[in-house]
Amino acid sequence: MIILAVTVLLTFFDRQFDEAFPKRWRDGFAESFYTVMSVATSGKSPSRKNLFGWVGRIWQGLWLACGIAVLAYVTSSVTSVMTTLSLTNKINGLADLTDRPVGVLTGTVEEDFARQQGLQTLTYAGLDRAVEGLVNGDVAAIIADAPVLEYHAHTHPDLPVKVVGPLFEPDKYGFALPRQSLLTRPLTIEVLGAHDAGEIDDLRTKYFGSTE
Repeated sequence: MIILAVTVLLTFFDRQFDEAFPKRWRDGFAESFYTVMSVATSGKSPSRKNLFGWVGRIWQGLWLACGIAVLAYVTSSVTSVMTTLSLTNKINGLADLTDRPVGVLTGTVEEDFARQQGLQTLTYAGLDRAVEGLVNGDVAAIIADAPVLEYHAHTHPDLPVKVVGPLFEPDKYGFALPRQSLLTRPLTIEVLGAHDAGEIDDLRTKYFGSTE
């Protein structure tokens, strides 16, 4: 957006003050775009006519300084993004696990899911063992129920682990009751009421940590 805006402004400026500037808009826009990109990518401006003497030279110097500032900003932004990805081991989804071993709990739907996706899996009898394998570097990640992982990470802040990435297959939890149980209706009403009152969000924060 900045490059486009500066290109338009530079085109207006040169059409107004430079008699040798192309008169056709597309030619003039292309010339200005080339000038802006040269400054933004290399910090150098192609040869331009000095239209205003010493004032023009000062203006051109400031123009180059702005170009270097934009280049530095873009470079630092890219570096920041790459550093963040590096710190999180670049695990943001299934695509980042195709060539890396993942930990799953024995006999779970996540174990079946991981194998269906063709992932390399190591099975563990419990989550504590799986987390130990993750910390030791035996696996790159653990695939399990999101609430289970969130609760473990929230209650073990001393461990260098965190829950990352989106849900692979959203599902819902429920209370198991006998068929035609007399508790079904009152329990449903209580759960809906707690949800409307915001109590569910409070419980989530208490047991799983803040979602921010």
